[in-house]
Amino acid sequence: MVSSGNLTPEQHRRLHDKFTRVRYRPVSVASILKTIWSLSDISLDLAFYAYFSRDTEAAERVLDINRVIDDNLAQFIMHTALAYGRTREGAEASLLAFYYGSAIDTIVDSVKDIVYTLLVGYAPSLSYDEIALLMDGEIVAKLVLEKPVKVIELTDVYPVDVLLSVHAGKSMLAPSPETILPAKSTIYVRGYRENVIRMLNDHGATLQEKRLSGELEQVLKSIVELKDYTRLMIDLAHYTLLEPEPGVIGEVEDLEVYIDWRQLDALNKLKEAAGMINPDTFIGLSILFKELEDIADASNTISHIPSLLEELPEEYSEVLAKIFETIGEKIRTITVSRETSLDRVTVWLRKYGGTVLAVKTGDTWIAYPLARNPILKPGDRLVIAYPAEFTEEVGQLLKNHI
Repeated sequence: MVSSGNLTPEQHRRLHDKFTRVRYRPVSVASILKTIWSLSDISLDLAFYAYFSRDTEAAERVLDINRVIDDNLAQFIMHTALAYGRTREGAEASLLAFYYGSAIDTIVDSVKDIVYTLLVGYAPSLSYDEIALLMDGEIVAKLVLEKPVKVIELTDVYPVDVLLSVHAGKSMLAPSPETILPAKSTIYVRGYRENVIRMLNDHGATLQEKRLSGELEQVLKSIVELKDYTRLMIDLAHYTLLEPEPGVIGEVEDLEVYIDWRQLDALNKLKEAAGMINPDTFIGLSILFKELEDIADASNTISHIPSLLEELPEEYSEVLAKIFETIGEKIRTITVSRETSLDRVTVWLRKYGGTVLAVKTGDTWIAYPLARNPILKPGDRLVIAYPAEFTEEVGQLLKNHI
């Protein structure tokens, strides 16, 4: 176990330094928000991987990602201020920017705290490979490339997302499809377990999946579940921010309540296992639970920004539309009216570029429904997204088949 005194001065500065000079960039607010959204997803998954794999290099790169998020958040606030100036609309827009900025700042700080927990020595006495077996959704893996590879060769063949590439001390976040990654690059990829394992095998590497001890398995299953729900919350929050949909806002609220209930259940399991695991693991997992809860709460705050429209003047909706623009996608909730499989729904939606983000069956939420392929029954709820230009076609599809 090490203390905060063992952090290097540079690590300490990067963990606690918040303010930086930002130069205005003439880009759309929608692109800024999509960048914040994407990097929030990446930083959470990479921090989770770094913590359990005790990968300090990945932890350092998470701090880099968070710095980029901070920069984009500052850009968002600057764009908002420049758009309206000293007017009543400007004041209302600044209020929106404050709510969003405060929530994202909470997410960034929580991810930093996960990394900090690792860097000061509260690493768990288990490995990421051990919990990979418990993951129904996406996993992260690290691979050192033996020869140059074009990103699209990985994303199309397996498929996986390349989150980060590090070569000769320099890193690239989410490199573009045409980027050629040099030999000896260290890459971090994310994808469904079977795809990641196939990619590793094809490149002469393996994922050393190990069985957990009984006392920890239930605790770790709960943590994996909470992380997946938390990432889903980030996604749904940004969807509702950019394409407000009252039904989805209600589902986000319901999911947040469900996460709170699942977290209490997980904490009880951790308490029961307290005497059977070492103190550092217990402290580290307790901190991780708290940070995931804070991220989920912040995401819930973001999703409720559009609901302010009900309490503010009518013209406020115009302010909201101008600030947050659009992502060209629609998100909506649907209630299943006939029994069918998720596979079928997925195939129908893919025809129009759509996807299922989440499923609620009974009182249970499924964060990675495609990995489980549940049978959908009447009354189950789906949260789906699809390109706006296919709204009519998707509406007809849902009417005919779901």
